[in-house]
Amino acid sequence: MTKDLVLEIGVEEIPASYIPPALAALEESLRAGLAGARLAFGPVETYATPRRLAVIVRGVAERQEDLLREAMGPPTKVAFGPDGTPTKAALGFAKAQGVDVSALEVRETDRGPYVSVKVMDHGRSADEVLPACLSSAIAAIPFPKTMRWGREERFARPIRWLVAMLGDRVLGLEYAGVQSSAQTWGLRAWAPGPHRLSGAADYVETLARNRVAADHRVRRASIERDAEAQAAECGGRLVKDDALLDEVTFLVECPTVFAGRFDERFLKLPRDVIIAAMKGHQRYFAVETEAGQLLPFFLCVMNAPPDFVDGIRQGNERVLVSRLDDAEFYWHEDTRSPLADKVESLRKVVWLEGLGSLYEKTERLERLARAVGAAIAPGETGAAVRAARLAKVDLVTEMVKDGKEFTALQGTMGREYARVSREPEAVAQAIYEHYLPRFAGDDLPLTGAGTILSVCDKLDSIVGCFSAGLVPSGSQDPYALRRQAIGIVRMIDEKRLVVSLGEAVRAAAAGYGIDDGRAREVGDSVLDFLRQRARNYFMDAGFSYDLVDAVLEASFDDLVGARRRLVALTHFRANEDFAGLVIGARRVNNILKGQPERELDRAALGEPAALALDEAARAASGRVSAALDGGDYDAAVRELLHLRRPIDTFFDDVMVMVEDERLRGARLALLAGVRRLFYTIADFAKVVLEGEEGERQAT
Repeated sequence: MTKDLVLEIGVEEIPASYIPPALAALEESLRAGLAGARLAFGPVETYATPRRLAVIVRGVAERQEDLLREAMGPPTKVAFGPDGTPTKAALGFAKAQGVDVSALEVRETDRGPYVSVKVMDHGRSADEVLPACLSSAIAAIPFPKTMRWGREERFARPIRWLVAMLGDRVLGLEYAGVQSSAQTWGLRAWAPGPHRLSGAADYVETLARNRVAADHRVRRASIERDAEAQAAECGGRLVKDDALLDEVTFLVECPTVFAGRFDERFLKLPRDVIIAAMKGHQRYFAVETEAGQLLPFFLCVMNAPPDFVDGIRQGNERVLVSRLDDAEFYWHEDTRSPLADKVESLRKVVWLEGLGSLYEKTERLERLARAVGAAIAPGETGAAVRAARLAKVDLVTEMVKDGKEFTALQGTMGREYARVSREPEAVAQAIYEHYLPRFAGDDLPLTGAGTILSVCDKLDSIVGCFSAGLVPSGSQDPYALRRQAIGIVRMIDEKRLVVSLGEAVRAAAAGYGIDDGRAREVGDSVLDFLRQRARNYFMDAGFSYDLVDAVLEASFDDLVGARRRLVALTHFRANEDFAGLVIGARRVNNILKGQPERELDRAALGEPAALALDEAARAASGRVSAALDGGDYDAAVRELLHLRRPIDTFFDDVMVMVEDERLRGARLALLAGVRRLFYTIADFAKVVLEGEEGERQAT
């Protein structure tokens, strides 16, 4: 027999951002708990509102499955005396397993003979097992912040009620001092309850009768549909914002969408300012024409039945007008003078303690943009340098400074103020784009000038923090240096930027005026940091970890070339000669370990196998260089594969570490040349062959 299980955790309002990960974790923990408890179960459904997290599990078995297990006891020599009489160890083991000592058997193991016994664990009823299972699942829910409730239990908000039922039976669950029951609660003030449930079968329907849309998927679709209908009634269309839609879905239980209006004079403000005023605290949606022009309307999602729209609309309109009045004042103040006139005020703003002012950062960005611009987009370097001059100025404007609700528009406002100041559009756009990408999956800069400035800004920040000892450790990364490093790697890779990371890092370090020794130390640390980010990035892109390690160990300076080398190695991995080349590369690396660099004395290479390897390596070197110059990385790898047999023959026929110093030196120098040739593609010795144990290491 099976029954449906329903668990509902009723709470004070949980922050919207907490709910999706909490719900996913609750489902995962409950699935694992049921499986671990040997309770068969069917489909799992999740539901959530700001005031509840709920799971319905279909077809839960009413009893655990029986389990026949083998319990291992003490060694035979400890369990029985010389005459075969059971010792206290055997008697104690048998008692602990609930069997007679006569049921013990001797089992041969790799450690010798041990006593064992087969024990049947008879399944208990689900009513006995489930409370502990549900309690563990609740305790395992992760939240960014928790508080202690009850005795020791922690949760994001106070737990007000619990529903835990199997079929129509209430389970004996207690958590944080709250005892489970069959009673749930409806929408505050309109249908609070309590409302009795008969079980999982009427859970959603009971809440719906009491003005709660329990299914967040249905709730989201309803909000979007109603918002689109309201926008159409306003003569426009909904400005799509999936992140806002997701957030609003978990802010309400009973969604009602209505339209409000604001004065058309505010439409003279930049579009992003108006939308920010709507979203910032009020979570309103914007309405636009088919041509993309904003209309003087907003859409609000309230947590109440539609009967109360009129009174709520008036209050929301007053709040929005107040915020738009502020934005209008900031805009007029900020546009009294050109953006360039405000650059000097950056001298008074500290960028980071010990790393100077924003004005000093601006000067570094100008120099760095000149230094690396030619490699990224030579025709747009001038625009990038001018944008570097103005990029940070919006941080001292009335609109953005002092942590106002429009602070998140940094970059966006810089672009708008640059346009009003009649700066070239390329400069204005670069000011906006230099913050991109801001997070994983965010857009990259579209323009060359924006790309130059984005790379320079992120590189300057990373180098500056490393020079001051502000290095990320563990989960601590207060200056988001990992995110910025990934942004640099993404831009170089996805935009195919042929830029030397080593030269760029050295140019950035030079901007801080530190001595050469310290600059090299900082530069090496930053390059190692970027290499690790590139490693993770390429692994996330689907490349095998060992090939990534092999390629980046050989050369990391050119990330575009690194990707091409990865692609080529992936193509040839199944080639018959590939494994042989890897084995040969390992032998070369092993014999060269700890050896100094030597000049090749070809006259000392007398053996045919050594001469053949030298000839093959020289021929391959020219062809590999030509292939790489032509961008044919597959051809370059193919040429290296031809060295497999000359290398094998060399090691079969030639003793390298001979007594004769000249002969030994010539042979080692020959192998060093072969290794350098390998390194034009990868450190093949790091490749893991099929059947070998390789452990993926991610940071």
